[in-house]
Amino acid sequence: MKDNHGLQCSDQQVLDCLNVVTPTMTSDDAQAWLSNNRIIKKPIEGIPILQGVGCSLCSYSTKKRTVMYNHISSAHKNETSRVTILERKIQNPFQSYLHKYVQVEAIGESEAEDESVEDWELKLKEEFTKLVEGEDTIESRGKLDLRLINAFVAKIRYKFI
Repeated sequence: MKDNHGLQCSDQQVLDCLNVVTPTMTSDDAQAWLSNNRIIKKPIEGIPILQGVGCSLCSYSTKKRTVMYNHISSAHKNETSRVTILERKIQNPFQSYLHKYVQVEAIGESEAEDESVEDWELKLKEEFTKLVEGEDTIESRGKLDLRLINAFVAKIRYKFI
């Protein structure tokens, strides 16, 4: 940092000032990770999952079909087997010169989480309607369900607004 900006501090002092406990990934580390992980099992949290295309002969993935055609014509021009373009879910974990897409294999888990949230909401609505219709009382259940009480209060508030 001294050479480029004239600052008189070390990298460790910068990390301490920013309250960074573990040092960040260097560009060499990121490049090594990318070369080893062109296909990942789970999506990286916080990075959007995109619809992209991939090469059937290698692990190359991209967002645009034209880029895939360029890849096939340059990387697989002497291949005897037929190259096909496959639809894939992809992510772009890095920017700048490391702008490469990685293929995401298992995205069904996030969809399963969404279904469990919907199941919970459905169960809560069913319990609430039973309680409101008088089929089930809080006293007969033997315990207070705070979720139902909060949902009941919220429904009453929104009904009057």
